[in-house]
Amino acid sequence: MNPGPRVVTYLFGNPNLPVTDTLIVSWLSIILIVIFARVATKRLTLKPGRLQNAVELLITSIHDQLEAMLPGEAMRFLPFIGTIFIYVGVGNLIGTVPGLVSPTGDLNLTLGLALVVFLVSHYEGVRDNGLWGYLKGFGEPVIFLLPLNIVGELARPISHSFRLFGNVVGGGIIISLIYQVAPGLIPVPLHAWFGLFVGLIQALIFGMIAIAYISVAKSG
Repeated sequence: MNPGPRVVTYLFGNPNLPVTDTLIVSWLSIILIVIFARVATKRLTLKPGRLQNAVELLITSIHDQLEAMLPGEAMRFLPFIGTIFIYVGVGNLIGTVPGLVSPTGDLNLTLGLALVVFLVSHYEGVRDNGLWGYLKGFGEPVIFLLPLNIVGELARPISHSFRLFGNVVGGGIIISLIYQVAPGLIPVPLHAWFGLFVGLIQALIFGMIAIAYISVAKSG
C-alpha cells in the first residue's frame, strides 16, 4: 500500500493542475451523499419506513451528542458536525470498494478538515467571549504559560488530522500484510472489520474531537 495521493491525470493537460485519486474519490463520496440525502428525504412521512428510521436515528444520535457537550446549541451545530461525520464515514467506507481508495488516507484531506474545525472553533470562541476575552484566555492560569498554550493550540489540527490519517493508513497496511502473509485465509472478514467498523469508529472519534474543540473554545 502506498499512502498518499496518486496522480491520475492532469486537468486540461496542465502539469500544474494534477487530478489525484483522492480528489476523484472525494467528489464521488460527495455525489453519493447528495444522492442518498435526496432519496432519503424525498418522501418523509409521520410513519417512517426503514430508510427514514435509519436516517432519523443517525441524526438524533449526532444531535444528542451535541446537546450533551454544547447544551442549547445542538441544532446550530448539527449541520456542521453532521456533515463532517457523514463525509468522513463515507470516505472511510468507500475504501472497502475494490479499485477505490479512502480519501481519508490522504493527509492533505484530513489536514484540510482539521483546519476547518480549527477555524470554526476559534471563531466560536471569539463570538462568545469577544476578541480580547478569548485571547486573554491563552495567558491563563499564569501569563508565563502563554507560549505553551499557543503551541498547544497550533498542535491541535496536526494531531486531529494525523489521528484519522494514521488509523486509516494503518488499517490498510495491516490488511495488505495479511494478504501477503496469508492470502485466502481470513482477509475478507478482516477487511470488513477495518473497513466498516473501524471506519465508522474513526468518523465518530473525529466528530467527537471537533465537538470538544468547539466546546472548549466557547468556554474561553
